[in-house]
Amino acid sequence: MLKMELLMDLPDWPEIAGDFWEWVSFMEQNVHFNRPNSKIHTVEHCSRVLFYALLIAHRKGLEAEDRRALALAAVYHDCRRDNDAYDVGHGQRAADLYKEKCLRNGETMDERTYYVMAYHDRPDEEGIKALEAANLPNGILLFQIFKDSDGLDRVRLGDGPAGLDPAQLRTDEAKALVPFAKQFSAA
Repeated sequence: MLKMELLMDLPDWPEIAGDFWEWVSFMEQNVHFNRPNSKIHTVEHCSRVLFYALLIAHRKGLEAEDRRALALAAVYHDCRRDNDAYDVGHGQRAADLYKEKCLRNGETMDERTYYVMAYHDRPDEEGIKALEAANLPNGILLFQIFKDSDGLDRVRLGDGPAGLDPAQLRTDEAKALVPFAKQFSAA
């Protein structure tokens, strides 16, 4: 899954490790993927996105409620993909699944998680416009962190158009993680 030796060298790891393992366990027990044999959009990918989201949130000093919203988005975001290519709409399908599970289990749905997931596979402008209209606390920031977290894991796809383009990263924290992401992917 994750290269533990690299994580152990990160000063932030002890601060996020508990949340990380809790959410990985949640995902393994509760989230079922349409494409379990995918080579790209796997539990491992979602685990890395979760790691980056928690790390960036920690570095930004976000509260537990914001970190939880990001964690939920990370563990569900690619579970409803129909293919590994340009599958616009898989975010909405994952968001709808999350909403359905919350309703079925009598849990409160975090609207920010729903919007972040629903728009993560669309241009930033669309997601930001929807979040502005919804007027959710830290909604746009969570959207940007999530898109950066998903983007950082693209480093594993190489230098081509599917790979990481550091110029597309939105937060300073994500930009600072590019060398780590490259090392993490190569290990």
